[in-house]
Amino acid sequence: MPNLNDIQKVLIIGGGPTEIGHETELDSATVQVITSFKKQGVRTLVIDNNPFSVALEEIQPTNMYVQAVTTANVRHIIEKDRPDAILPTLGGLLGIRITQELVENGDIANFDVRILGMPATTLRQINNPAALNATLKEIHEPVIEAQVVGSLDEARGLVESIGFPLIVKPVAPRLDTNRTVCENIDDMFNALTQGFQQSRFDQCTLERSVIGYKEIEMVAVRDVADTEVLIAGLENVDPIGIHSGDSILVTPPQTLNDREYQDLRDATFRIATELNIVGVLHLHFALNPANQHFYVTKIAPYFSRGVALAARTTGYPIALVNGALLLGQRLVDIKLPSQYVKQTAIMEPTIDHVSVRIPIWPFQEVPDADQHLDTVMKAVGSTVGVGRSVEEAMLKAVRSSQFSPRDVLPSVSNLTDGEMIRQLIHPLANRILVLIEALRRGYDPDELSELTKIDNYYFVKLRHLLTIEKQIQEHPLDVDTLQRARYFGFGDGMIARIWETDTATIRHLSAQAKITPTYKMIEPTAGEFAENLSAYYSTFEYENESEPLGDRTALVLGRGGNQLGPNSAAEYFTTEMLKQLKRAGYHTIIMNTNPNAVGVAPEFSDKQYVDPIQLGDVLNVIQVEHPDIVIVPGNRHYLTRELSKLSVNLHVLPPDQETAEPAPKLATIGVSLFVHQQQKVAIGVMDMIAPGMNKSLAQVTAFRMPAELPKAKRLNLVEQAKEAVSARQVTGMVQVLFAPKGTDSSQLTVVGVRPTRLTEMAFLSKVTGVNWVRMLTRQHIGTLDDTELAKIKIDLNSKRVALMNAAFPFRQLHVLNRPGTTDQEVGATIAFGSSEALTLTNLSDTSELDQIINRTI
Repeated sequence: MPNLNDIQKVLIIGGGPTEIGHETELDSATVQVITSFKKQGVRTLVIDNNPFSVALEEIQPTNMYVQAVTTANVRHIIEKDRPDAILPTLGGLLGIRITQELVENGDIANFDVRILGMPATTLRQINNPAALNATLKEIHEPVIEAQVVGSLDEARGLVESIGFPLIVKPVAPRLDTNRTVCENIDDMFNALTQGFQQSRFDQCTLERSVIGYKEIEMVAVRDVADTEVLIAGLENVDPIGIHSGDSILVTPPQTLNDREYQDLRDATFRIATELNIVGVLHLHFALNPANQHFYVTKIAPYFSRGVALAARTTGYPIALVNGALLLGQRLVDIKLPSQYVKQTAIMEPTIDHVSVRIPIWPFQEVPDADQHLDTVMKAVGSTVGVGRSVEEAMLKAVRSSQFSPRDVLPSVSNLTDGEMIRQLIHPLANRILVLIEALRRGYDPDELSELTKIDNYYFVKLRHLLTIEKQIQEHPLDVDTLQRARYFGFGDGMIARIWETDTATIRHLSAQAKITPTYKMIEPTAGEFAENLSAYYSTFEYENESEPLGDRTALVLGRGGNQLGPNSAAEYFTTEMLKQLKRAGYHTIIMNTNPNAVGVAPEFSDKQYVDPIQLGDVLNVIQVEHPDIVIVPGNRHYLTRELSKLSVNLHVLPPDQETAEPAPKLATIGVSLFVHQQQKVAIGVMDMIAPGMNKSLAQVTAFRMPAELPKAKRLNLVEQAKEAVSARQVTGMVQVLFAPKGTDSSQLTVVGVRPTRLTEMAFLSKVTGVNWVRMLTRQHIGTLDDTELAKIKIDLNSKRVALMNAAFPFRQLHVLNRPGTTDQEVGATIAFGSSEALTLTNLSDTSELDQIINRTI
């Protein structure tokens, strides 16, 4: 096995398509670790089949394996390329499982490959509760007794000793979303039946329930010399019983006393040492608030939502440091970027602000899913609010999570008292709004704490917000009230609604009274050192820390928290756009509230603002930065309309789909063109596949390029497409839609022209090797050369066939698995192969597409 000092080539296992349980945080971390490896002269190989991966854009094509992330494919790469080491932790639970299988079948030993981040003994334990618990007991760490069962009869025999309620968990699950609370025998049998199917070993564990305990998380890093740094503690507002991915999360923890915090910190370090973890470690604890006793409930030695949140909200560059640690550097020797005054990575972050993360759920797009929050994760994204107080951070996070174009919160005042009590005990996705409404109706914090098991502290904070709301109602257009409201996170739109006026009036009143935001740096020393980092949040205090970047500045508005639809592709678009703007000489600023977004990593922009993407907040940033260009995503219609009234150089990128002509009901072929001045570059002719019986355009969620047509037919369609865009005088990335003419399926006619969707734009970039996002960006900023574009030659008749297939969250949400629509996509997979291998004839459902992809790569 090679020593860490001798490692020259590392294979990174990617996370595959976005799904419930992980979104773009794995891709973001991968990009940063690749950067760290490059600095140390290490060649990086990556396997991933995510068409929206930014990491795949960061490496040379010879180092890129666009293949399904499976054990067989990883083994084949190891055999062919002989990497010195393999890195599983950037692939999340999937990467851990694949590497575990490679250990078990002897491939790691046979090919003399080193596992980075942990020894093989630890890898075997991560998904083996019995072995892990035994290890933790040896170092006297408290664990919940778990019994492994392989049949219903075994479970029946153990029920008396464990008692109800109990929790069923699959052993070595395929997804990080599977824990079921069981109140009786029937619940247990149902959970076991499902759990056996989800387990790689056909086994489940039964363990005593600790529902109602506090859930606390700790994120730490450790080096080869056993030096450890705690990066952050994270407190779940919701108790054990609601999956942490569906819980409101606060950092730093607000309701722990010093002894509790230090006990969990010490336990984190002991566990990291015992398991010999090198790099990042994310732990979950169940804490009994009555007696300070705690249990270790989850050990995650890989990148996760919690790690991403810790990095974003402390300013500590976890991924960058992790890359150096994995190759054997010690914390004391790792030099942080020059922006850090205290440049060694050994500093333990101390912060002077509060961050709150609120989940985003997919129930609007998948209404038949069970909307109750429980131990199975259902959120597809999240937003974060940062402020000087819990109130400010909480309200900013809530405002960001609701996606209200006018910055107002929806009301749940129509709930009866009976419905409210039921939702307090059995929470739904609108949980935070129900908690606020209960307080508004006069429920006492102690009562609500008893009902929900949420610490009384948070109800006191929410009640304080209601007190401020009442003051706003009682003192219309009062300057002191406005100052107080803004300090605690109320947005311009919220205040305007209460005072029955408009945003312009609120802003005019603020300007007259000199009530303007100050921006504070997100940095890890609580102001002890004069850091010069690039992330900021707003508050209404003294001492503004954000200075304008200067001439030639571009402000890019992100899309906020991840949702179903094209959001993963949108994150790819935003990041590639930022890279191109920087290359064109712009100072780049991103405004986003998604803690898992790739584009908010400091590598891609000069400054990041973590504030709600609402009109008032955007105007505040514009007043500070005076950007030369403001770029708004096409789905932000209200923002676009309001900003277009002002003297700003506004660009809508990606373009607004709704500005296209009326969409046809059916399309079977898409011809993609890049139109610039006199140039019309043909990018590709693709089959548009709608699996299932319904063949509507909304169900076109798979694409094959080139389309299965004779060469002459493809060229004829391209000419028709060029005529169609000329007639409509459109520019940019354009897709011309074709469908059969009448009953003759061989005769195709133009049925529509639209801006290329984000998903297809990413697909086309991966297939052609031309980054069309950057081309489109250059067109908007006026740096695209017509003659350069004319030199691009695309082979429309390539023998290499590419297939992109959307992924859906139906299995994870436990709803009927059926062909989905474009607004239900959670991610996608991409595959390359021969025409025979990737045949799409007689496809009936998405699972068949999955089988084709897995067979051919």
